[in-house]
Amino acid sequence: MKTYIVEEKISGNSNLIISIIKNFDNILSYIPYQVERGYNEITLRFTRFLLFSYKQTFKLENKIDTKSMVTYVLKSSKGDILEIFISIKEEKPNQTNVNIAIKYDGEKEWIVGKFLHEIASSISHGIKEESKRAESITISTNFSENLSKLSFLTKLLMKSRLVKTDEITVGKGQLVSSILNIIQEFLRYQIIYVSGTSVSSSFRLIFINGEEKGVYVNIEGKESFDEKELNELEGHFKINIYVSLMPEEILKGVINEGA
Repeated sequence: MKTYIVEEKISGNSNLIISIIKNFDNILSYIPYQVERGYNEITLRFTRFLLFSYKQTFKLENKIDTKSMVTYVLKSSKGDILEIFISIKEEKPNQTNVNIAIKYDGEKEWIVGKFLHEIASSISHGIKEESKRAESITISTNFSENLSKLSFLTKLLMKSRLVKTDEITVGKGQLVSSILNIIQEFLRYQIIYVSGTSVSSSFRLIFINGEEKGVYVNIEGKESFDEKELNELEGHFKINIYVSLMPEEILKGVINEGA
């Protein structure tokens, strides 16, 4: 069994970083020596001394995640195991310490073991690049007006998954705190979209990396993008919560529309 560990400090808050590492497609895209990739699987080929080679397809067999770590266990049809362990710790605001361990257990250990350091380093580099890209986009973007556009909502919902439906009754000034409590369990996702409707009003919220980045409120036909209007809402609301499966495509799309 061969293991390689890499540690790196990455700019970005912990919510952003955890959303990146819990997206398996992100991790797969930064693994080097891949010759083919499918849904939840990857084919790798390694060569040593120009004579000895190893080619194998690994499929995701298990995923273990908590608030601050994720482990991906990939297994081949021959029983070879490639394990990717990633943990994070926010050392200070907007700086997160990321630890990556890559472990291989199989018959070609003497070949694959020599490349584990490159796999770990490449994944670390990928996480850093995804963090830079997301931070540069979200810092300068306000999504409020986009939340009033049917075209944006259609794209958002097509690339998102409904994770929770709830009904709440709130008084004036209580809506925001109620929504924040409801979405706590989904903060590992980079984009969270919340819609709520009542008899006479509705609202839409979007959170990027755990921060509110867009507000749309409609009270008896009067539209507003002012967060203060949320405090005026009261009554019984049906709430839908969506998380984005392709956050990068949505973020890029907004930037391109505004260019």
